[in-house]
Amino acid sequence: MIKRCSKCVEPESAPHITFDEQGVCNYCKTHKNFSLKGEEALKTILDSCKQKGGKYDCIVALSGGRDSSYVLLKAVKDYGLKVLAVNYCNPFTDPQALKNIENAVKILDVDLVSIEDKNDAHKKTFKNNVKAWFKKPSAATVGMVCIGCKSMWLGIIKTARQYDIQCIISGGNRFEEISFKKELVNVSHDEERENKFKKALVGVITEVSKNPGFFHPICIPTMIKGYLFANEYCPGSKILGYNMDRIQLFDYIPWDEDEVISRISSELKWDYPKKLHSTWRFDCRIGHIRDYMYLKTLQMTERDDLYAKMVREGVITRTEALERLEMENKIHYDEIKDLLNSVGIMDTSFIEECL
Repeated sequence: MIKRCSKCVEPESAPHITFDEQGVCNYCKTHKNFSLKGEEALKTILDSCKQKGGKYDCIVALSGGRDSSYVLLKAVKDYGLKVLAVNYCNPFTDPQALKNIENAVKILDVDLVSIEDKNDAHKKTFKNNVKAWFKKPSAATVGMVCIGCKSMWLGIIKTARQYDIQCIISGGNRFEEISFKKELVNVSHDEERENKFKKALVGVITEVSKNPGFFHPICIPTMIKGYLFANEYCPGSKILGYNMDRIQLFDYIPWDEDEVISRISSELKWDYPKKLHSTWRFDCRIGHIRDYMYLKTLQMTERDDLYAKMVREGVITRTEALERLEMENKIHYDEIKDLLNSVGIMDTSFIEECL
């Protein structure tokens, strides 16, 4: 059985982890409790958006997952905003997430703009990078299978420009900023997110360059856009969205998992695939193979880090975190095979043979 921190649930396989004599990990010792900017500060920004008098007050990035659905609900019902929902048409979106999007925009009566995957670039990049990764597995390069959707912020900001919208609201939160990914590219897990891009870039380039398979000509444009627009803190997003308010809702108000799920389920008819035993990030099916890759290389997934943070913040107990991990850290081979088949990889025997 894998050893875990006696205070949180961070496993001994986490990069650069150490334990003291009481079994407490260094991640716990350097953890800084999250601080919020406050709802009043949020309302001040939103009020200024309303005063611009445009057709739309803001954009909400909508994936059909739990947090983006909640952000849309809050923006429309609680804050009275005129919202344009924007969805990136991820070719690997779970069917239930698509149904959630359909329900949400219909119930809340909001317009929806869909950003298309041009020339199947996302599918082609995923197919290439999966093959490249399995030829040379590395925990540090697992993220390359997700590079295809990282440029969605480019499309979101372009849409904002097109409709003269000065505010973009998204649903990321601090719990989801996975610490071990930073450590894998030699960035300290307690580095501030606003500073980590520059420090991580060198590490990412170093790790990716060890696998020439990632540098197929068809993937390079997608890779460049992905690194420039991976999130609102990347240089491309900052430059193109230089005069826009880019708001992460849960930087201002508490993220309450029970409230999120309760409200979107009852008010938006939101649902998730029950066989997964988790409401977190099911909306992209690539998550199944990503979990597999991390379990095979690190004996952990992103959930280990997520729940460790939730324990440190007092959101859940250590016992509850362990119970969740026991139930959720499973490999769904059927989902992985369907995913690979969808991009023309029919022989999936290498999955069981890997490592």
